[in-house]
Amino acid sequence: MPVSSSTRVDLGPSHGVRMRRERVPMRDGVHLSAAVYTPRAGGRVPAVMELTPYTVDSAHGEGQYFPTQGLAYVVADTRGRGDSEGDFRQSFNDAVDAVDLIDWIIQQPWSDGRVVLYGGSYSGHNQWLILGMRHPALAAASPAAAPVMGMEIPRGGIPNAYDFKWRAMVLGHPLYTMSGTDNGLWAQEIRQAMDEGRPIWTAAEPFGVPYDDDLRRFIEQPGLEHWADLLPTDEQLTGLDVPVFTVTGTHDNCMPGTLHHWQRFVQLADPKALERSHLLIGPWDHAGTDSGHNAVGELQFDDLARLPLRQMRTAWFRHILFGEPRPEMLTDRFVYYVAGAEEWRTAPTVEAATVGARPLCLQSAEGPNDVFHSGWLAAEAADGPDYTMTFDPMDPRVIDLELVPRPGAAPDNPLFALAYNSLVMTQAGDDPTSQVFVVTIDGDGLIYHSPVLAEPLTVVGKPRLRLVVVPDAADTDVMVLVHEVRPDGQSIFVSSDLLRLSTCLPADSDGLRVGEPNVIDITDFRFCSRQFSAGSRVRLTVRSAWSSLTLPSADGLRNHPPVTLRVLHRVDDPAVLTLPLGRS
Repeated sequence: MPVSSSTRVDLGPSHGVRMRRERVPMRDGVHLSAAVYTPRAGGRVPAVMELTPYTVDSAHGEGQYFPTQGLAYVVADTRGRGDSEGDFRQSFNDAVDAVDLIDWIIQQPWSDGRVVLYGGSYSGHNQWLILGMRHPALAAASPAAAPVMGMEIPRGGIPNAYDFKWRAMVLGHPLYTMSGTDNGLWAQEIRQAMDEGRPIWTAAEPFGVPYDDDLRRFIEQPGLEHWADLLPTDEQLTGLDVPVFTVTGTHDNCMPGTLHHWQRFVQLADPKALERSHLLIGPWDHAGTDSGHNAVGELQFDDLARLPLRQMRTAWFRHILFGEPRPEMLTDRFVYYVAGAEEWRTAPTVEAATVGARPLCLQSAEGPNDVFHSGWLAAEAADGPDYTMTFDPMDPRVIDLELVPRPGAAPDNPLFALAYNSLVMTQAGDDPTSQVFVVTIDGDGLIYHSPVLAEPLTVVGKPRLRLVVVPDAADTDVMVLVHEVRPDGQSIFVSSDLLRLSTCLPADSDGLRVGEPNVIDITDFRFCSRQFSAGSRVRLTVRSAWSSLTLPSADGLRNHPPVTLRVLHRVDDPAVLTLPLGRS
C-alpha cells in the first residue's frame, strides 16, 4: 500500500474513548446490562442514550463515535436481552426501564444532567414511548425508521407472520441474525406447514419460537386500533417540549410508522419544540436510514442522496444542546429527496409538499389482463368490460417465488442472511427494481399502464385509488403497487398499499356487499417522492396479498375458499388512481 511522507499519524477510531460495562438497577430489582462510552479526557458531558434488543456490542461503532463529538454514549440491552436480567417482551417494559436508566445516567460523575435519545427501528420506536414519560432530563430525540405495531406489521388488517421471524432473531439472550432471518429456511417451513394443513405458527417451532400471547396478537388482532398500548397516549404527547429530528426513507419498510409518530407529534407537541424539530425523508431503505447509502438493492441514486446521517444527527444534537449552528440541510421542518430529479427539497409540512393531483381513470380492454395485455390509465373514464381476478389462498405460486433468492441481491446488512424474493418486502419498497410479482400475474391480479409520458411527472405525497368491485365473498385482501416503467423496460417501485378491503368501509359495516358493486377508497398508500421521466409509463398493479407471511384468517391456515373480485369500469362511476403532484 502507498506510504505517505507526512508525519501525521491517524489514530484508531477508539482513540480518546473510554468504555466500561455497567449493571444498572431497575426499580423492581432487575439489572440491565449497559455499555458506557465517555471521552477519555473527562469532564461532564451530555449523554446519548439507546435501549436496544440487538445486544450492546452491535452499537460499538456509535460508542466509538459519540465521545469524539463531546458526548457520552450509553447503550443498554433491553430487559431479557443480551446480558440484561428479566424477561423480554417486545416494547412493553422499555419506557419505565428507560426512566430508571436516565435516572442512573444523570447521577454519574461524568454526566452534566442532560440526555438525548438515539437509534433506529426498534430503538426508534421506543424513543417515542420514552418521550411520553416526560423525564425532565430529556433534551432531544432522534428516532429513525420508527415502526408502529399494527401499521406496518401487521399492515392493513391482514394477519402477518413477520414477527415470528423477528422473534427468532431475538430469541433468548443471544442475537441470531443469520439463522433467525434466513428466509430460505422460513419459506420451506411455511410451505410445509401449508401442505400439511397446519397453522402457520407451527413453522416457527423449529426456530424455538413459542406461539405466546404477544405473537398471537399479530395474527388475531391485525389492526392499529388494537395496539394503542405500544404508543404514547395523546395526554403524554400533549405539550411535549422536547425537540425531535426523525429520519425515514421512501423505501424504508417502517416509513408509515415514522410518519404516524411524526404527525402525532406535530398535532400535540409544544409549538416551541416543533420549531426546532425536523422530518427528513431520503430515498433510503430501512438500513439506509442509518448508513445514508445512496442505493437500494440495484436502484442507484445520485451522490447527493448519500448523507452522513450519524454526523448530521450529532450536529443537530449539538445545535440543541450547545447552541451550535444546525445542519445546513435543515432549512425547513420537512426535508425530502425527489428521486429521478435527484434533488433535495423542503416544505413547512408534509402536506405542503403536495401541490396538486393527477387523476388517471382505469380503462379496460377485451380479453385477458396481464403485464402484456394490460388495461389503461387514461385522462378520461370510459365504459369497458369488467375484469375478474381470483385470489386463492392455496395458490402456491407466490410462495414458490419466495423460495428463490433475489437476483443479484446482497444482504442489506452483512450481519443478516441472504435476501429472498418477498411479496411483503416488495410492497414495502425493499426490492424496488423487481418485477417478479407483476410479470407472474395470471388471473390473480390486474395491471394497468398509462400512455407514455410526454414530459416529466413529479409525484410527491400519498396516491389514492378508487375501485368499484363486485365480490363473491364478504371480505378479501389486496395489494396495490405503483411503479414507473422506464423507456428501457426497467421498473422502479413508487408506492403501495396492503389491506383488507373491509378496512376501507365504514366502521359499522358488516363487510363487502356480496354480488353488488362496492366503492373502495384506498387512501393509506406509502408516501412517495419521485419524478417520472419523459418517455416512462405509470403502472398500477392490483393483486392478491397472500404470501408466506400474509394469511387470509386468524386460524393460521391457508385452506380457505378462493375469492373472486369483479372490477367495474364505468363512465358514470369511474375507477380512478390519483397521483399527488409535487413541484415540477
